[in-house]
Amino acid sequence: MFVTRATRHDKADLKELLDGHGWGDSNLDEGMAFIARDGLVVGCVRLIEVAPQTVVVDDVLVKEGRRGEGIGRQMMQAAMNARGGTLYLCCHEDRLRFYSHFGFEQIGIEQAPEAVVDYWKKVEDYPTPEGHEHFFLKAR
Repeated sequence: MFVTRATRHDKADLKELLDGHGWGDSNLDEGMAFIARDGLVVGCVRLIEVAPQTVVVDDVLVKEGRRGEGIGRQMMQAAMNARGGTLYLCCHEDRLRFYSHFGFEQIGIEQAPEAVVDYWKKVEDYPTPEGHEHFFLKAR
C-alpha cells in the first residue's frame, strides 16, 4: 500500500470509493486529494483551500474492511506535510481522538473564518443536519 497525491488518472477510482460509502456528492474537481492505493483506492483525504493559507480537510475516508491498519494516519500525515496554512475540519464525536493526534482542537463555529463556514454551508455540514452532532476543529 502507498499514499500519494491523486492525479486526474485516479479520479474514477476515487469516485468509486466515495460512491461505495454513500459519499457521492463530493466535487472531485475542487481541491487536492491524497489517496491510499493497494491496487484499488482504499482511502482518501481531500484538502480544499477556501482562502489564502486557510484549508478545509474534507472527505477523510478509509474503505470498510481496511480500517484500523493506520491508513488514515498515513494519509493525514501526507496531506498535512504537503500543505501549509491553518486547517479546519468538521467531524463526528467518534473521530475527535483521531484528529487530536494531528494537533486538531475543537473550536466554536464563530471561531472559524467566514470562508470556512461558507464551505461548510455549501457541503451541508453547517448548520448541522438534524439527527447529527458535528464538531468543528482547527490545527496550526
